[in-house]
Amino acid sequence: MLNRCLYGFGDFELDPEQGTLSRDNRLVGLPPKAISILAVLVERHGEMVSKQTLMKLVWPETFVEEGNLTQNISLLRKELGKTSSGGDYIQTLPKRGYRLAVPVVDLDRLGISSQGFQPTLAAEGAFADREIEASSPTQSRSRIYRLVTGLAACVCIALLLLGLWTWRVALSRPMMSGYVQITHDGLVKRGHMIAEGGPDAALFTDGVNVYFTEGSTDALQLAEVSVHGGETARIPLGISQPQLLDLARSRSEMLVSDGVNPSPFSTLWALSVPGGAARQLNGVKGRDASWSPNGELLAYLQGADLYVANGDGTGAKKISTLSGPGWMPRWSPDGKLIRLSVFDLRSASLALWEIGADGHGLRRLLKGWNSKDGPMDVCCGSWTPDGRDFVFQTRRLGRSEIWSMPSQPSLLPSAMKWVDKDVNEPVQLTGGQLSSLAPVLSPDGRKLFVIGQQLRSEMERFDSRTKQFVPYGSPPLRGISADFIDISRDGEWLAYVDFPGGSLWRCRTDGSDRLQLTSPPLQVMVPFWSPDANQIVFYGYKGGQKPQAYVISGEGGEARPAQPAGGNQMSTNWSPDGMSLMYSDFPFFVPDPSVIGIHVLNVKTQTVETLPGSKGMFAGAWSPDGTHAAAWGANGRDLMLYDFKSRKWEQIATGGGFPTWSRDGLYLFFVRQGDDPAIMRVRLSDRQVKEVASLKGIGLAGRLAGIAFSLTPDGDPLVLRDVGTQEIYALDWHGH
Repeated sequence: MLNRCLYGFGDFELDPEQGTLSRDNRLVGLPPKAISILAVLVERHGEMVSKQTLMKLVWPETFVEEGNLTQNISLLRKELGKTSSGGDYIQTLPKRGYRLAVPVVDLDRLGISSQGFQPTLAAEGAFADREIEASSPTQSRSRIYRLVTGLAACVCIALLLLGLWTWRVALSRPMMSGYVQITHDGLVKRGHMIAEGGPDAALFTDGVNVYFTEGSTDALQLAEVSVHGGETARIPLGISQPQLLDLARSRSEMLVSDGVNPSPFSTLWALSVPGGAARQLNGVKGRDASWSPNGELLAYLQGADLYVANGDGTGAKKISTLSGPGWMPRWSPDGKLIRLSVFDLRSASLALWEIGADGHGLRRLLKGWNSKDGPMDVCCGSWTPDGRDFVFQTRRLGRSEIWSMPSQPSLLPSAMKWVDKDVNEPVQLTGGQLSSLAPVLSPDGRKLFVIGQQLRSEMERFDSRTKQFVPYGSPPLRGISADFIDISRDGEWLAYVDFPGGSLWRCRTDGSDRLQLTSPPLQVMVPFWSPDANQIVFYGYKGGQKPQAYVISGEGGEARPAQPAGGNQMSTNWSPDGMSLMYSDFPFFVPDPSVIGIHVLNVKTQTVETLPGSKGMFAGAWSPDGTHAAAWGANGRDLMLYDFKSRKWEQIATGGGFPTWSRDGLYLFFVRQGDDPAIMRVRLSDRQVKEVASLKGIGLAGRLAGIAFSLTPDGDPLVLRDVGTQEIYALDWHGH
């Protein structure tokens, strides 16, 4: 147990009891485990603290991987920055542990705060007094005169600062208090937008209830809960796979899309509240949409194209083509501006953009802001009812937090900005054990509603005898939260990505001999072992860069690009002889899906061949014998098979994705999505399609479209089950 003390080091003040770190009287946003790690290092400053000791103290009686410690240390270093001498606050002692490398002051024992701790002032004052006593009368009068005039000047400056401070109080920053859970049903509250690479979820409120989409991917439903909490009630309607997009300001209608058609061409419906009668919006189709505050206009998105139409969907007009696919158009309270979340193709990250309702003034918000704390996604915003602030969500290293920024720059004259240089900077509103996402303000501006989320998953295999999914493996393998699992051809090694952190690991198939191969900020997706089990290929990305294929040794080392000039690559996998790599373009990173295709890279010569007829296809997978390749069709629903001998494609199934070959190459597995999800199998000899395991009602997890699927060495389907939590919370909002 840590002692109750207040510590000062560098420019920082740490309160372990309260779990807070501050700098210049401002809180530094850090997760609780990072604070706990820092508290241990501060309390034992100057000493080496082993990794085992840190993990035992911070995660008592809980099994965690060393990567959790590494990620938190990395986060601490980024938040703390450099010392005055240019070094790191936290030193790494290779293969041993960590050490805090700066002096620490016990402020509680001294009875002062870190901001007021200036030990030289008293000595300087005493020295000045001795000088005056030893000087001549003339010198004394001169110095007294200078002292009086100096004091007068100080009084004037103090009065000026007081006036500026009063002005700043009028511009006080938003704050949150209270944190009350209002749902308790244990269901996922996100919808199907995450399957398209977009935001996780969205909430809406009329001040009486909070409305949202929840359920497994095959059984999405609209639901509501009282703003004061209580039982969750389902909203019945005859629409398949509904996604709640907006709530009219009149509170009489909801805007809903269905999941019948593949995005970005979902049908839009207006649903009466509380009756539930639905009407189609004049054939309008799109990915996401919202009504203007007066309900007279409708903004909706088709891919990267933003349209504005009349409230009933008529008279649609394209007002802009964005830099990538867009979601969550949010009108300003005066109806003049639209802010939305865009997957920016240039930076390969979610960002907030703004445009006038007339199509003019398109600009990216907060450009360059996240460089201070490292790469992060910025998305999913909502205006305060008075229009003075805009709350939004950030995602970084597997965590989401809520921030606020003023909707307009401060009116403080530029000459006086030195009083508060961060007056226009975003303010972090949440922090703690749970991630927070999907912010929305109540109509009276007094409550902020968010989803509190804790991501966790476990591997489960389908037992063909019992027809049930059961935990996979034994401890320590069973305790791993693993995504993108791939098992080497010899059945000895397992490569996986820790969920939700995003780092690549490898271990033996019994869970022993674990080794972390990559670290943030590199985020890893879809690793594959080479045929000789010596190397792993994966595609990954860093903030501000497009994804590209990397190759790394199974024993560790540097991850090097598979193609030095490459980029925008996904689903990279090996040819059976290990001489080539198959990859496809990422469909979300190109405005026109027809320009993507399936490519083969010769690792030695670096030459690239595009498979004929693969235009629009993605996620290619080489068969074990090298005679065929499987891929998703251009419409995102058909399963296509390529014959290298005939150089032709054929459709062998529909309604699914995630093609995965059996080890003997006789079968091709895939995931059927929709109202009746299941793991399916195609026998290549006669193209017979068979259901292997139903996924109905199974809460799946995964960083790629919310699903992770592979096969065990015995050929059993292996999935990632969601065992985390997502509940809605109400917070008190204290605005300007």
